Amino acid sequence: MFKCGDVRSVAPSELDVMIALHACDIATDYAIHTGIRSGASIIMCSPCCHKQIRLQIQSPALLKPMLQYGLHLGQQAEMVTDSLRALFLEACGYETKVFEFISLEHTNKNKMILAVKRAEPVDPARLLAKIQELKDFITSANIAWKPCCVPTAISEPTL
Repeated sequence: MFKCGDVRSVAPSELDVMIALHACDIATDYAIHTGIRSGASIIMCSPCCHKQIRLQIQSPALLKPMLQYGLHLGQQAEMVTDSLRALFLEACGYETKVFEFISLEHTNKNKMILAVKRAEPVDPARLLAKIQELKDFITSANIAWKPCCVPTAISEPTL
């Protein structure tokens, strides 16, 4: 059965596949949360803009000359945001891939995050540590991005 709704408030008790195409900014995070919370076997998201982290990134001094250009700063925010999402999905028990799903001729927003639920759970500690290392590297203060998809099986990480 197909259900359409606002990812901020829809609360399906069970979901097989969660699909969010061009979910703007944190709408992708809400979609990921909905998929995890309802036990989706597949979560498929095509993120759109990445505003939340872009304004918070304080690039390391070594990278500042490269990132002084707006385009590169936007690409950095996209890469950081979607890497955090993919790593977090893995910590939540999904095998995750990030790839281009359509030619750049059609849209430059062609990234897909595909997460397939693993048959066996994983220990999230190593992945949560990687997430923290990435955040520590990219900003001197903690990035305020906190996925709304912290499952109860994982102790509250500071993401």
